[in-house]
Amino acid sequence: MSIADDGGWSFDAAREPAQFAAAVDPGSPGVEHALDDEQTLCSIPAGTVTVYRHLFRSNHPAACPACRLHAAAAPTRPSAQERLHDRVLAAGPGSMKDELLAALRRGGPIKIWVNGPGVRLGQHYGRAGQIVEGGPAAAAAWSTNERVGIARVITEDCQFVVVLPDEGPPSIARAGLDR
Repeated sequence: MSIADDGGWSFDAAREPAQFAAAVDPGSPGVEHALDDEQTLCSIPAGTVTVYRHLFRSNHPAACPACRLHAAAAPTRPSAQERLHDRVLAAGPGSMKDELLAALRRGGPIKIWVNGPGVRLGQHYGRAGQIVEGGPAAAAAWSTNERVGIARVITEDCQFVVVLPDEGPPSIARAGLDR
């Protein structure tokens, strides 16, 4: 959904279903379970199951019926827009922050949101050559070997580049659109 057709977009409407790792109990290998932190949703201890590198699929024929019910009843989680919005609230005051928050509240698409060593992410995802406002602060924020996040939010006339350090407030820059 784009900002232009956001008619009823809201954080509440955009909430996402809870996600769980897929796991199999060696005692019943044909059944796939949903694994939470310490146990499956049907109460099998995590230490006794084999965890797979995909998510539990409630609609899969091998899904445990009890896990399927518990997964459906699990609380939803915030959308990417809401999660980024909540992180951007900690940024310093300014018009770019206000515009970015407004775009996220309208469901502005997040083109990319990656995490890793700041220097590498800045080189590949920072769009330094396209930044027209806030460039020095953004470059300083990603000029580290520490872990940061870089998110790009697309609007009708620009993209916001948001640098999210693990510690400290985010830095916001405005860049031209990818052509």
